[in-house]
Amino acid sequence: MNISFYTGASGMIAQQEGMNIYSHNIANVNTVGYKSLRPSFADCIYEVYRRTEPEWQTGHGQYVMKTDFMWEEGSFFLTEQGLDFAIPGESFFMVRDERGDTYLTRDGAFQMTHIDDHWELVNGRGEFVLDNDGNHITVPFASNGGSLSKEDETGNGTIPDAAGREDINTVRDENATNIVDYEALTDMIGLFDVPNNWGLDQSEDNHFAVTPRSGDPVAVADENRQIIRNALEMSTVDLASEMVHLIETQRSYQLNARVVTTSDELMNIANTLR
Repeated sequence: MNISFYTGASGMIAQQEGMNIYSHNIANVNTVGYKSLRPSFADCIYEVYRRTEPEWQTGHGQYVMKTDFMWEEGSFFLTEQGLDFAIPGESFFMVRDERGDTYLTRDGAFQMTHIDDHWELVNGRGEFVLDNDGNHITVPFASNGGSLSKEDETGNGTIPDAAGREDINTVRDENATNIVDYEALTDMIGLFDVPNNWGLDQSEDNHFAVTPRSGDPVAVADENRQIIRNALEMSTVDLASEMVHLIETQRSYQLNARVVTTSDELMNIANTLR
């Protein structure tokens, strides 16, 4: 077996996987709450081909052993939107999808949706944001007890939309106001920690999935809660570093491809000797 051929091929496969990870980071440079990923490479098995030379070991290339999150805190930018939230530190929001599955996320770009006779806090995909007890959050309004309702046949009155603005085609109780109580809402939003952030699995839609490696999420105590309103956390992707890694990976891929080509040429020469 031509070891150099397969060694070069394994290097090409590993570098292609690394390039996929770096390009994925670059694609998510503007994704709210995104944590960049870093591939960790490892060398393959070693074998001794000469019993008289046990120190002479031959390797068999490389592979991507795992990917790691870069858990540093992203920078915050002000949005002037009352339903945008950011978390200092390493805590998470928790959301529940339509199937009842729960996920952790750092994306605090929330909205409101009308459920029966009240409004609930959701994210951009319509998943319910949970409080510290794992329950849906009913959006509080600065009112004297009136209740908000959806549009009637007359189309009179006003009601707030997801950003707290008025929608002229909806109706509200005359005893209610259309002002969201943002301070009370901020206190209602749940924050959760896990024992091992590096054990979380990356999932789609800005989600992190809990695994046995990460441990179960635990609600953050009231005295340790920190939420910044009117702000969002930017991605932790450093474009300059990602471009450097991308160039390094591309060059490594090219060199491994050259190893494969050279090895094939040498084998062709050996096979055609007379």
